[in-house]
Amino acid sequence: MNKETEATRKTYLMKQDMVMEPPPNFSMVEDAIYRSGFPQPPNFPFLETLQLRSVIYLCCEPYPEENLEFLKAHNIQLFQFSIKGKTEAAISIPHETIMEALKVLIDVRNHPVLIHCNGGKHRTGCLVGCLRKLQNWCLSSAVEEYQKYAGRKSRATDMRFIETFDLTRVQQCLQSIIYRYHGYGAKRRQLLNRDEAIILTLEPKVA
Repeated sequence: MNKETEATRKTYLMKQDMVMEPPPNFSMVEDAIYRSGFPQPPNFPFLETLQLRSVIYLCCEPYPEENLEFLKAHNIQLFQFSIKGKTEAAISIPHETIMEALKVLIDVRNHPVLIHCNGGKHRTGCLVGCLRKLQNWCLSSAVEEYQKYAGRKSRATDMRFIETFDLTRVQQCLQSIIYRYHGYGAKRRQLLNRDEAIILTLEPKVA
């Protein structure tokens, strides 16, 4: 066995022995949409399996160099939307920032996509909650999902933000989209661009 073949074999065996560790608070939101807390280097092998195209990062701090290197090595695009971590309950999530993040999130050209902040609870939960409103989930289901990940640290201001978030501007951005209904599974609604790509698959949830 030559040295190159032996090195390849050792690399393969190392990958086989490697434990796949997801980031904290990791979960699938929809097909090709994921959420989590801040990924660390031990989580990178797991993230490789998702074949991500993009990451939506909801913090103000610069992205760590080792994370940037991982994204570059796997041709993953970073979208950063700076939202301050709230130390005071009275401080609300910025509406405009979530609006811009939502526009990126619903474009399937960016899928598969991972949404994360630090803990994967408040900022991530608010963005996912607004996505659920766009998907016509009832408010109680959207808030229940937020609480599932925030747990005892759930914030009334975040839940009010989800409740009062105005989707009008996002819906206006979707005016050029054609709605086509497909008959597979539950009633799923796929949004197709007039010219090229699908934008998002939406599936309403009822209580």
